[in-house]
Amino acid sequence: MSAKPIIREYEQLEAIALPEQREVLVGHKENYSSLIAQAKNKKLPGAILLHGQRGIGKASFAFLLAKEIFALGGDENKSQIDEQVAQGSYPNLFILRKTPKPPKGFYSEIRITDVREIQKRMQKTRGRAGHRICIIDSIDDCNQKASNALLKILEEPPSDTIFILISHRPGSLLPTIHSRCHSYGFRTLDDEKVREITNIALGKTEHNDIDICIKLANGVPRRAIEAALFDKLSLLKDLEQWLYSNDFHSPLTHLTLAEDIVKSQAAEQVFAHDVIISYIGEQANFIAKENPINRVQLASITKLWEKANNMFASSQEYNLDKKQTLVSIFDAIIQYKQLL
Repeated sequence: MSAKPIIREYEQLEAIALPEQREVLVGHKENYSSLIAQAKNKKLPGAILLHGQRGIGKASFAFLLAKEIFALGGDENKSQIDEQVAQGSYPNLFILRKTPKPPKGFYSEIRITDVREIQKRMQKTRGRAGHRICIIDSIDDCNQKASNALLKILEEPPSDTIFILISHRPGSLLPTIHSRCHSYGFRTLDDEKVREITNIALGKTEHNDIDICIKLANGVPRRAIEAALFDKLSLLKDLEQWLYSNDFHSPLTHLTLAEDIVKSQAAEQVFAHDVIISYIGEQANFIAKENPINRVQLASITKLWEKANNMFASSQEYNLDKKQTLVSIFDAIIQYKQLL
């Protein structure tokens, strides 16, 4: 069977291999060992939910797991399976993603027609012995109709078929879908594992700012790779320094920073937003663990988290002034720091 052409979605980085092309698992060993043990004992659940931050390696994990399951139950050697999966030609693997939208680009969501197409293909005679696996990357992209159609499939799944659902926001899933799956949470990785994944993805080349890339990643490998691909890191360095500094800067500092972010490339703007949200999340986790009795700080950081997320979402949805959005969030961060 000939390989399918690789068409990348806009958020799939051009410089690195797709998840189905990855060959090595770095981190997340506990989840992997648990699922492989179940596969060997023929006790795999019919639906598996992998959830955690976007860019943490869930999709790569899903494809590596699928290839191992195929090898355990199929009649081909591992290298043949790996090659076919990487080329998109393994007949027992089904992938549900956003589909191309003619004449260019992609649909903004997974539609019911996409789900029905996968379902139709599953009804055909299987191409190989062993399990069939459907990877949904990601379930968050499904619109309401697609989610309902998937729920019906999960309630009455095809025989010997395993569904692997990937979610960056499990709280937004239909409770009925959640209840049909065995859930596996994915946590951020330590800096050495992030560095290892970055080296695998980009090749172990010298990068003058690799340490700041790792720091900006905050445990999320994709962010380290994105940072390493930027032509200039000075803006993100300035943002990281401003966020983590204990000094109170000139009132003009965060105004200039907001203006510089707005003037930057779209990918850098998105990255800057992620850095800001990660900083707030890190502060919240620290307070919850180290000083949980300080209710004023807990309430303040929780309010800041909600405000920043809501403002970024509203700015994107309603095309609000980006600079003013950032300035308002920076002002709120300054107020939070003054409580410390």
